[in-house]
Amino acid sequence: MNIRESFKKNSFIWADLLITLFILVVLVKYDYYANLAPDSILIIIQLGLFWFISRLLFFLFPPMSHYASFLVLAAGLVEAIWGLGQLYGYLPSKHVLFKTTGSFLNSGPYGGFIALILPLVLHYWLYYREKNKLLGYIFLTMGIICLLVFPATLSRTAWIAATVGCILVVVFDTKVVIKMKISWKRHRNTIILCSVIFSLLIIGISYGSFHFKKDSANGRLFIWKITTLAIQETSLKGVGLGGFPASYAKAQIDFFKSGQGTETEKLVAGSPEYAFNEYLKILLEQGLAGGILFLVLTILIIYIGIKNRRTGSAGSFLTLSVFAFASYPYYLWEFLVVWVLLGTICVSTKSNSLYDKLSAIPKRKIFLNGGLCLCVLLTLSFISLKHQQPYRQANREWLKLRPLYTIKAYQNVIEDYKRLYSILNYDQKFVFEYAIALNATKQYENADSVLSRGLQISCDPMFYNVKGRNYHEMGQFDKAEDCYINSTYLLPERIYPYYLLTKLYADSANFQPVKMQLAAKAVLAKEPKVHSMAINEMREEVRKILKEKEAMDD
Repeated sequence: MNIRESFKKNSFIWADLLITLFILVVLVKYDYYANLAPDSILIIIQLGLFWFISRLLFFLFPPMSHYASFLVLAAGLVEAIWGLGQLYGYLPSKHVLFKTTGSFLNSGPYGGFIALILPLVLHYWLYYREKNKLLGYIFLTMGIICLLVFPATLSRTAWIAATVGCILVVVFDTKVVIKMKISWKRHRNTIILCSVIFSLLIIGISYGSFHFKKDSANGRLFIWKITTLAIQETSLKGVGLGGFPASYAKAQIDFFKSGQGTETEKLVAGSPEYAFNEYLKILLEQGLAGGILFLVLTILIIYIGIKNRRTGSAGSFLTLSVFAFASYPYYLWEFLVVWVLLGTICVSTKSNSLYDKLSAIPKRKIFLNGGLCLCVLLTLSFISLKHQQPYRQANREWLKLRPLYTIKAYQNVIEDYKRLYSILNYDQKFVFEYAIALNATKQYENADSVLSRGLQISCDPMFYNVKGRNYHEMGQFDKAEDCYINSTYLLPERIYPYYLLTKLYADSANFQPVKMQLAAKAVLAKEPKVHSMAINEMREEVRKILKEKEAMDD
């Protein structure tokens, strides 16, 4: 047997091997000293264990893979009904700007979740429409409910992903290819004409979709560009799990410092929590080895799913994989659980070479060994969950303290924040709040250390702004200036760092009139993305500073 035949016969084992290798790469690449994402590393381990638990269960009890598919469909149906309730005002939305979010906090991921359900529904409708009309009508109804809410999500990425996944199902679940070949022979000219018209229609729809939310599309393209630059700076070695924000911020600062940024890029530049492309993010964090492993694993799962005639699961997995090219599904536990379920359904089948080899062994022995393996995997899962418990408990305690932080009762929360910091120093919001509290209580040295941590786990320019303000209050004016300038390069169109620079240069202990005038001009002349009272107050204060300095000169 040659290598190619061996691969085809045991491709499902390759999927297990690749996912094991990928998890090992994540564990090896991780910076345990900096420990930027302790919660995420535990989630990766849990997902790996969940993969092998599902594989073992689907092997020992093959019907369970169908039940898992129905579980995914049930979750999708609940989300679709939930979204319809929000659309018609019966249920509250989870976002002030979007009516339909389901259980998600944003309509984008909600659209992606509905999208991955559609190929699975289509598969079961095509399968049962002739064999069992009642089940056929049930799946048809489910599909209609999903389609009713789907357009309201306004997620172009989800629409494209759903289309690709459904095409896979149609191609492999129907005789459409054979019919197309026959039609090609009989009506070649008509098909060519229709193809040209269809292509023009697709181009028109794509152009319209791009301009429908042009700033959003340009912003996403710019994020990909900066992430690619960050990847190049790492020499494809990878920065480890949790290293995306700091690497992205550095790359964006360097990009604008070089003077390459266009006005459009300056306008759409942001400080994203996500790369909006999971493959680029994995390539940045896990390096070339991790990026290739994950991409090959994704393709292999889809291939095996088609080979095993799990076209519904393969189509849904393809939809999720396409959606991941322009969104952030792998940051959300719902998508990660579905990724594992769909992946294991695709690669699990009763008729494989391993099962055939084991068929000579008594079933009792197979189930006994399988049960022991299952116990080991469940024990490891329990241990992993136990290690995660301190993070959950710390989060609950933090939520109880936040009302005091909100009313600026910093002295009342500072000791509790100090105690929680050793656990929650991976959470950028917590770290920022703790730094603000330290600065407000004049613990400048401690605040500086915490703000430095913030720059490791976040690309939010506010960490530079607060760090600069902290240095300013310490009298370290050069360091404050460096922080503010980095903030202006990170987000060139933000007014706040220029306002802070104006105050820094106006300080009598650091008076620099020329620089002050330039910074003040930026505050007064720059057009903010969104006008607010805060902008007006900053401009008013800058005008007062300029008048005071002019009066002193006179």
